[in-house]
Amino acid sequence: VLEARDRVGGRIMPLDEATFGYPAEGGAEWVHGAAPVTKALVKEAGLTLIPEAGQIWSIRGGELVQQNSFVQDDPLLQEKLKELTEDIPINDFLEKNFSGAEHASLRNSILRAVEGYDAADTDKVSTFMLRDEWLTKKEVMEIMDDHRIKEGYGALIAFLEKECTNNGVRFEFNSIVTKIGMTGKGVEVSCDNGKTLTASQVIVTVPLPVIKDLELPIALKEKQELTSRIGFGNVIKVLIRFKNRWWEHALDTDLSKMAFMLSNERFLTWWNQYPEITNVFTGWMAGPEAKNYLTNTDEEIFDIALTDLSRIFKIEKTLLESEVVNHQVVNWSKDPFTKGAYSYTTVDTRDAYKKLNEPFEDKI
Repeated sequence: VLEARDRVGGRIMPLDEATFGYPAEGGAEWVHGAAPVTKALVKEAGLTLIPEAGQIWSIRGGELVQQNSFVQDDPLLQEKLKELTEDIPINDFLEKNFSGAEHASLRNSILRAVEGYDAADTDKVSTFMLRDEWLTKKEVMEIMDDHRIKEGYGALIAFLEKECTNNGVRFEFNSIVTKIGMTGKGVEVSCDNGKTLTASQVIVTVPLPVIKDLELPIALKEKQELTSRIGFGNVIKVLIRFKNRWWEHALDTDLSKMAFMLSNERFLTWWNQYPEITNVFTGWMAGPEAKNYLTNTDEEIFDIALTDLSRIFKIEKTLLESEVVNHQVVNWSKDPFTKGAYSYTTVDTRDAYKKLNEPFEDKI
């Protein structure tokens, strides 16, 4: 296993437990939906799944509202989605079916959810994909079937790494692959540190934007270009540990059971670890908005996060600053080994997934 980093896990990124008081995550955090493979591995590793619980609140248009899901439930929306026969971007779908002022709140709910949950560009993302997500897998947009791993995703990765090592797998860290070529005996893999390895087969598992950085056989050029037909969203995640859970009674409301706060600020979503009690608030900026901060420092982004919190909860920013114990910003768009967070289906994706999954000469 060739790892560009000095660790395994990639976009699973465990943070220092002492810093945040629990096994915090800089990357993947939830086990979404049925997830039979992940849940079976969690059980095999002797780890604990905690069901997501708590309330979803939103403050959009200045009004604090509790809601049942991340997307407003609307019978007309379901009807129009079922009627759709040709795939179009979600922006076009909303413009065609929900352009009136009376639908402003629904439009906002949908667009913010697509940017926040799917990390997608609303001018590109497939409405067919979203329809499947919202109608046939309705639990995706709710929190009733989501879980966290109590011990953290890092504990699961450590288990897998140990199992691999016990079975003879060798890990090569700090090995950035630059070229994959064919030889008479199979495949040759070259790294930027001068290391070259040969094998009968190689599995390429890097994130989509990084595939373009690899020098591959000419015959794979068309396959390499397929990556541009699949969307890849950007995410900035900020974790802030406070002295107190000041949000529990903010906005003259009992928010002690709040799991998520949604807004129209740059950090669209904030969450805590409820039902686990910690003093950490996590902010989430996703989609095209996150791409605007490729050149910003972590401290500049942290300042934006505090400004957004101040606006959402109507609390003086200086008071929030005095409450901060520590914080960490994780800007996945700036990570050279991911160049973003995760993929989404666009209207141009079509058969790109299928073709990318087809082996080349049963070697790559």
